[in-house]
Amino acid sequence: MHPSSYSKMESFFRTYEEKLPSGPVGKRRVLEIGSQSYEGQMSYRRLIDAQRYDYTGLDLSNGSNVDVVPAMPFVWKELSEGSFECCISGQSFEHNPFFWVTASEIARVLVPGGYLCLIAPAAGPVHRYPIDCWRFYPDSWSALCALVGLELIETYLEPDSVAATVAGGEWRDAMLIARKPPADSGLFPGAAKRRAGITAPFETGFGAFEPVTYRAGPAIEDYLGSLPLPRSRVPLADLRRRLSRIIYSRCETAIFEPKEPS
Repeated sequence: MHPSSYSKMESFFRTYEEKLPSGPVGKRRVLEIGSQSYEGQMSYRRLIDAQRYDYTGLDLSNGSNVDVVPAMPFVWKELSEGSFECCISGQSFEHNPFFWVTASEIARVLVPGGYLCLIAPAAGPVHRYPIDCWRFYPDSWSALCALVGLELIETYLEPDSVAATVAGGEWRDAMLIARKPPADSGLFPGAAKRRAGITAPFETGFGAFEPVTYRAGPAIEDYLGSLPLPRSRVPLADLRRRLSRIIYSRCETAIFEPKEPS
């Protein structure tokens, strides 16, 4: 994880700690989805004070910082409904082929009034851990919240002015803070039934697939054959630097810095 993502999660805990519901034994229970920490990487677990929180790390394989590996990757039978006051996830959803199912499970395991903080990239090169599926744009989070029955509290997409100055800005972090409404709020009628419908196809293990990153056929071969051949190859590192400069200089500000309606 890059430093600016860590800083965003740090800000979440700093500003929302007192808003989180109290846990059943005095400690608030925190679930991190996609918690595995690879060698040399920063970890959100550093932000979790063991005196005030009970932390559980969930991932699809065993490793550092992992407490639970669910038998079914997208439906967590091991975790009961309403068992966490807070769920967090960072730099994980882009690798999740069925992220909406995971979001549905997050909504299920949160207690009423519990909070979610989610960070995922809106840009950046392909990085396969072990697959890379998605990027998330400005309206992603509101659509996802409506689907699974979460109340959107804050949403943010790293603007040009910040992305050019922070470590990790090239990923253009998209950040969501959402809350599971209290049971008597009347918000999102039918959300629990909708979530059950989302997860049902995955309860028996559906979702295993072979990632196909490149499979050329006649159309692709025709396209590649129609391109003018470059006189010399551009080193990949140079090409990425050029593309980054183009992105920073030519992206339309309106995409990343929407103005408030007057």
